Amino acid sequence: MASTPLVLLHGYSAQASSYDAWKSILQKAGFSVQDIFIGNYVTLNNEITVDDIAEGFDRSLRAKGLDKKPFDVVVHSTGMLVLRAWLTAPSAKDRQKLLKHLVALAPATFGSPVATKGRSLLGRIFLGNKHLGPDFLNSGNLVLNNLELGSSYTWYLAHRDLFGDKTFYDAGTDTPYVFVFDGASDYGKLAEVFLPKDQLGTDGIVRWAGAPLNSRKIILDLTRTPSDQGRLSWSPWTNIDIPLIPIARVNHNQILSEPPEGLPDLVIQALRVASSEDLKNFYVRVGNAPVVQQGHAKIDADPWQQFIVHAVDERGYGINDYSIELFVRDANGDETSIPAFEEDVHAYTLDKSFRSFHVRLKDAQLDRFREPSSKVIVRVSASTGTDLVGYQGFGTTVSQLGPTTGPVELDISGAARDTDQKLFCPFTTTLIEMHLNREPIPRADGTYEIFGF
Repeated sequence: MASTPLVLLHGYSAQASSYDAWKSILQKAGFSVQDIFIGNYVTLNNEITVDDIAEGFDRSLRAKGLDKKPFDVVVHSTGMLVLRAWLTAPSAKDRQKLLKHLVALAPATFGSPVATKGRSLLGRIFLGNKHLGPDFLNSGNLVLNNLELGSSYTWYLAHRDLFGDKTFYDAGTDTPYVFVFDGASDYGKLAEVFLPKDQLGTDGIVRWAGAPLNSRKIILDLTRTPSDQGRLSWSPWTNIDIPLIPIARVNHNQILSEPPEGLPDLVIQALRVASSEDLKNFYVRVGNAPVVQQGHAKIDADPWQQFIVHAVDERGYGINDYSIELFVRDANGDETSIPAFEEDVHAYTLDKSFRSFHVRLKDAQLDRFREPSSKVIVRVSASTGTDLVGYQGFGTTVSQLGPTTGPVELDISGAARDTDQKLFCPFTTTLIEMHLNREPIPRADGTYEIFGF
């Protein structure tokens, strides 16, 4: 059976052999072995980045003559970052027209909560390169940096394909049809002993909320006064809805090595979608698929959302010491915080101005947001670590933010309740870019200790 060439990309610390089960499935479905190209790339090298792998992918596509004709891709885990890096590379020109289908199995679209564990001694022992040589016991530090939650890498990658001027994922024939599948199970009781928090809302390795490409961006520009425009802005949904398709009874690795009955049929159907009407019909079939229905039971009862925050000053430099709180203030002035917003926060190791928040929506008591007499408030605090310089922002009322002054508050009630914007959306990632001014702090007499005449 002649078919479009199909490229398979594995994940971190894996090999081409990890696709053995799927290779057999695809061949039985009629795909010719000559049309299946299984990538085999290096991750366990401390000098290699995801972008390096993407460049290598491009060179191999050229060598095989796949850079001039349409092809499909199935990715697993880190393979999603490699594919997106190739798709959005500076030298790329309309590559999204070449890529016809992108099937993502448990993709690390926004990284993984266990990426930092890979850099630990245990990570080097159990996952590291075991072959004697210059890479002996390397665990792929730079790739793991890219994979870490809230990394600057995934932040800027999202700005290339999710928030840029060009639409990369649509229902038309000039962009790939994208399908995201993830396991509804994690690694169970044993993993909970070692990774108790990291297992919540995940397939054991990647977050359900961080797998799909469904993302929004919010800008909180507190350098602007209350009368200025653009203090609070929301990006549109730039791509079509690409929802998470949960698969019952499998975790992150099993979706690749032990695909359950019913999943292969869905993947084959996805690869045969050829129009927007086909795409619509595919999701009708997905809704009736037992392997998906059973997967929905756990996930629907436990919806999660991911927020990634980047705080910068007016010059664009990162703010490393800050906090962001979300709460509701009722008509009497009483405040009720949203504790779920701050329960699971991870600061990116290499740049703590980037932070990832994992919110369990059933714990957020979202009904309080709908009270018309209440206000939804964002409260921001930041510090430079010195009394000489502080961070200043303009909230709903003008206030200074610094080591010796109070935080800035911004009323976002209207935006938070807007049905089109919706602050809380299950199984999505929301990026928040926050701006503050960095200013010298005056003495009581109006002079400045940091500089004076």
